[in-house]
Amino acid sequence: MNRNRIAAAVSAAVGAGLLALLISATAGASGKQAVKFKAGGTLTVAMTNGEPDALDPTLARTFSGREVFLTICEKLYDLDAHTNIVPQLAAALPKVSSNKLSVTIPLRHGIKFNDGTPFNSAAVVKTMTRYLTFKGSVRASELSAVTKVTAKGKYAVVFHLKAAYSPLTAQLADRSGMILSPKQMSKLGANFARDPICVGPYMYKNRVAGDSITVVKSPFYYAKSKAHFAKIVFKIYNDTTAAAQALKAGTVQALDAIASTDIPSIKADKALSITKAAGLGYGGITINIGNKNGLLKLPYQNVGTDLASSPKLRQAFEMAINRNTLNKVVFGGTVLPGCTPVSPSSVWFDKSIKCTGYNPNQAKSLVQQSGISNPTVNLMVPTGTVALREAQFIQAEEAVVGIKVNVQSTDFVTSLSKADAGTYDAFLIGWSGRVDPDGNIFGFVATTGTLNDSGYSKNIVDRFLSHARSASTTKARRHYYHAAVQQILNDRPLIYLDHPIASAGISKKVAGVTMYPDTLLRVAFAGYTQ
Repeated sequence: MNRNRIAAAVSAAVGAGLLALLISATAGASGKQAVKFKAGGTLTVAMTNGEPDALDPTLARTFSGREVFLTICEKLYDLDAHTNIVPQLAAALPKVSSNKLSVTIPLRHGIKFNDGTPFNSAAVVKTMTRYLTFKGSVRASELSAVTKVTAKGKYAVVFHLKAAYSPLTAQLADRSGMILSPKQMSKLGANFARDPICVGPYMYKNRVAGDSITVVKSPFYYAKSKAHFAKIVFKIYNDTTAAAQALKAGTVQALDAIASTDIPSIKADKALSITKAAGLGYGGITINIGNKNGLLKLPYQNVGTDLASSPKLRQAFEMAINRNTLNKVVFGGTVLPGCTPVSPSSVWFDKSIKCTGYNPNQAKSLVQQSGISNPTVNLMVPTGTVALREAQFIQAEEAVVGIKVNVQSTDFVTSLSKADAGTYDAFLIGWSGRVDPDGNIFGFVATTGTLNDSGYSKNIVDRFLSHARSASTTKARRHYYHAAVQQILNDRPLIYLDHPIASAGISKKVAGVTMYPDTLLRVAFAGYTQ
């Protein structure tokens, strides 16, 4: 999610506004050296984006889980405030061979996992092998171009590729780059999420399902003086207003996402500040077209629901939704309406792609042309006030054109399981976004994508995305992504609705909290001020 490049991605007026958000989001970092922190204390973070799923980077897929991982699981690479990729556990950026089929990454020395064991090339090799081969690994499609990873001495690894793979470094700047303790992998195996151990300023302590996750300061971290809290508690809130009230009452000191309806009262509270960031992600609806037997149970087969069986009905479904009104009514004007998997805040944003416009009259005609009488859609919605409000808006819009929508509110972790199993019609779900477009597209729509809950399979899209991965020039990659996205928008396995402009609330007693364009709240190096 790209701060300095936003102005080039959107119009001058919008770009200036987004740039202002970026400045406000990163202002704390520039003055961090002047802040005097107190040692110790507990930070409680209200999480309103759903409960994290498994705390195993191999399997994890939730936005909220990524926020927890930022405190306990460092990566080979990270993003800075301007979405530049920078080394974290790696000692430098990768070196690519002349034939582009091997990538060498040097590793930092003297680092320990949070069980006291050493971080080295063997740990990276074992982690990557797990990501590539573990049953149900969500990382597998992100690393599908990798045949194997080998050690080159104690502090370097080599990624061996089937073909040139341009997104590799970007993938290693997210969960695919998190390195797990070999000792803990051997001890817990498939149950790693019960007690995850990585390299990080904090280490996992416990989890209360549906309520909270607690991490404590690590005695093993290589820069432990930068971690100030004794403990961080991530508290789960399904009700955004209740979370905002807790922030104002001081029960929590940070709120990772503020609902538009709560922004005015938080803004008016002199004890609080708001941090904003224009993000790389999207919100939308995933439609189950071919996920009849479960994720990656190939070949995918049409599930036969009303939406799955009729492309015309899917087109009508999209035409019935007024994205601009959705933004105003549900989000209070705090998102960017859009129709593609790539946000305007990304340098990869394709301005030439045109959205399907709001047209209820044509939608009514398409419903009739579909030949389906009284079409019905069961819309699965993660539990939460904003998600429910959005679902009810969509329900009302679809009723106007003759499509009945049944809203099925489901707790977040269960909804992800049902999506993977294919036991749903349509799913109101977003994605936090990645700096490389491959991370926003391939996993969701490629036949072998490990997030392809739609069960979408199109040979031409697979080819376009494969070519985009192996292309060596930005121009060529743009060409293939343009072609792929046009086909996706025509087939509608997903209907993209908007892109986030995230707002987080922070107590002024706390300094050092940042939010980058990935819209994740970074609290690992924050602390109470003296």
